[in-house]
Amino acid sequence: MGKFAAQLQRLFWLLCHPVTLAVISLAGVFAANRAEHEWLSVPFSLALVAALAGLLFLSSGRLAFSVYLAWMGIAFVTVVSAIKFRMKGFSLHFYDAVFVSRDPEVYRFLLGSYLYLILPVVIALVLGIAAAILLFRIDRRIGWPVSARVLVMVALAILVPLTFPAEASKDRYFYYMQGRHMSAFFVSLLDLRNLVVEQAFEKRLQAVAPQTPFTDTVDCGDEANLPDIFFVLSESQSDPGNFPQVSSGAGFLQRFAPRAGTPHPMQVETFGGGTWITNLSLMTGLSAADFGWRSPYLTITLQDKVAGALPEVLSRCGYRTAVMTPMDFTFVNEGPFLKSIGFETVLDIKDIAAPFYHLRDVFYYHAAEAFIARHRKEDGRPLFLEIQTMFPHSPYEGRMEPDLKVADEPFSGDFQVNEYLRRIAVARGDFQDFLDDRKADAGKRGAVVLEFGDHQSSATKPFVDAIAGDDALAMPDSIAYRTFYTLTTFNHPLSHPMPEMAPLDVGFLSASLLDAAGLPMSPVMTDLVRLRDHCAGSFHGCTDRAAVDAHLRRRVDSGLLHLFPQATPLRVRAQQLQSVAAAR
Repeated sequence: MGKFAAQLQRLFWLLCHPVTLAVISLAGVFAANRAEHEWLSVPFSLALVAALAGLLFLSSGRLAFSVYLAWMGIAFVTVVSAIKFRMKGFSLHFYDAVFVSRDPEVYRFLLGSYLYLILPVVIALVLGIAAAILLFRIDRRIGWPVSARVLVMVALAILVPLTFPAEASKDRYFYYMQGRHMSAFFVSLLDLRNLVVEQAFEKRLQAVAPQTPFTDTVDCGDEANLPDIFFVLSESQSDPGNFPQVSSGAGFLQRFAPRAGTPHPMQVETFGGGTWITNLSLMTGLSAADFGWRSPYLTITLQDKVAGALPEVLSRCGYRTAVMTPMDFTFVNEGPFLKSIGFETVLDIKDIAAPFYHLRDVFYYHAAEAFIARHRKEDGRPLFLEIQTMFPHSPYEGRMEPDLKVADEPFSGDFQVNEYLRRIAVARGDFQDFLDDRKADAGKRGAVVLEFGDHQSSATKPFVDAIAGDDALAMPDSIAYRTFYTLTTFNHPLSHPMPEMAPLDVGFLSASLLDAAGLPMSPVMTDLVRLRDHCAGSFHGCTDRAAVDAHLRRRVDSGLLHLFPQATPLRVRAQQLQSVAAAR
């Protein structure tokens, strides 16, 4: 042990040598380029390392210790940000700590899914702390006075604002989607001011001329013949036919669910994760991208601020509204948010007795069938039920349901890509069985089944990069955000086909469905259909942005959106409907 300790001490003495320190720091410069994907933001990243080293040098007086600890600290943040970006398409943001870290269900989800990634990072952190302690003990203090060390720190700190990347000054939302792993978290600190400063989006809407409020009505049509409505959130699914790298991609979705409707291209606003972002846009007819960097946190910040959403419209025409989620009710606050927009029933992981959230989709469909059967016995109302599935969700390092084989395996020579495609194939087979059950159960009432992909998987990122380039995630109209929807009806003919826009933005999907299927329509939904046609299916990226802002301002002036203190008080119809339903 004494010999080992002596060797270890010599190693650390060698690390403290100025030449070794310079070589390792030079290697860090090139590593920074890889972490940032280009040189433009590297000077800022290096300035962060230098400023942190200057602060540590001021407090410790140990040069090698300060430099190494600065590199280790920035490297730790970089690795965490890279992992989040790989999984969710969005870099580490300070608001992850403000909004999400307080939710224990987030930790349960992360540990359950990504322990294989988290554990090495934790081990590296422990080893880094141990190395830092040894360095502190071995490295000798430099006899510089405090005043000199202060000057060094100030000089290095000045480099941070001087090297701040110009692209982060323009629109930081897209900066977090460009894979700037080393700098993104530190850039996000500027968003702290938004805790007390009014957001640009809200300020823009306040500047729009007041609009005539929407009437507080809903056209229910023939209430005696309203069909049951089922939404199926096909987790992490996109159309493999979009990627020429997948040789069997053409017709993949139809091959395993042949009786489902034709897949139509749809544009979402999140990649690799953030299911709740897509679901929020679908239910409310809002663009999450309009809120910029806040989009991952809207289920928290928009709770009790949205009225006139899809479940409320259907509730006003007698529907029982329910959603089944594989997560806990409190996960990213989605359960409370869904309640606030008019869902009468939210069935979470405990309600459906799921042993874990990441199960084969047939489990969720069976839970749905049990709920539907209870509803038929207890309640005569038509049913609106959303079922959120989970099987194709990452990670893909292991084979789920390993004995379950599907036709045409393997789909790819890459294990993870093959596993992703295999799970889609299995999930679509389960969805086909669900459709068969809906057909058998439709009866006179009829049924409408809308299925949609909430976002692409991290497994498709190499395909996206090859087609659209490394900056695809920074372009909201790129193929990185392309998923699909299908529409299947039973004993309920459409009034007219769904729109031909390819792709259709998810914020327009619910209004388009109500319109095409002759379902209950509110003035807001009718205006969304008008806006859809005017903007050629594009919401956030509409070429006539003034038209979009006028629509949103009209919702504000109608008490359907409460985005700033001066806005019209929110209509409380959703809460009233829940009280009436609870009293039945």
